[in-house]
Amino acid sequence: MKNLLLMRHATAEEKAIWQKDYDREITLFGERQAGEAGLWLKNQALLPDLILCSSSIRTRLTLDNLLEQIGQKIPTQYERDIYYGSEPDLLSLLHGVSDEVDTLLLIGHNPTISFFASALANEEVSFNPAAIAHLHFNGYSWENLRAGTCKLHFLYQQ
Repeated sequence: MKNLLLMRHATAEEKAIWQKDYDREITLFGERQAGEAGLWLKNQALLPDLILCSSSIRTRLTLDNLLEQIGQKIPTQYERDIYYGSEPDLLSLLHGVSDEVDTLLLIGHNPTISFFASALANEEVSFNPAAIAHLHFNGYSWENLRAGTCKLHFLYQQ
């Protein structure tokens, strides 16, 4: 069984008129949210073997605060497709993950992350900022991941 952890970035600052959405940072509250999410992962013994993170500023900052609390280096790939892509793009990205990875964390954005989790689990999954959906996938290969192949084990919300 594989563990798929889908996370929405922490609370982001409002976009300034001159600013691109991609460049928004997280708030001080968001830093705390991300740190608490990292502690939750550590306490649940759900340390990922690999992290796929959107390349946006707010997801990178979420990841930095999460990892600070985990206290370990974890292999990480920054993927623009998580920011710009749709659910089929996320699925395609996960199909490329090595089968040696048993616990995978993907940090992304709403509404795509909610739609993706809902499709995989075949039930509605809503994400507050810094929420993590823990999905169980019974397949041996990430290539076999499809809509309806996961079971929502737990939804961590603050």
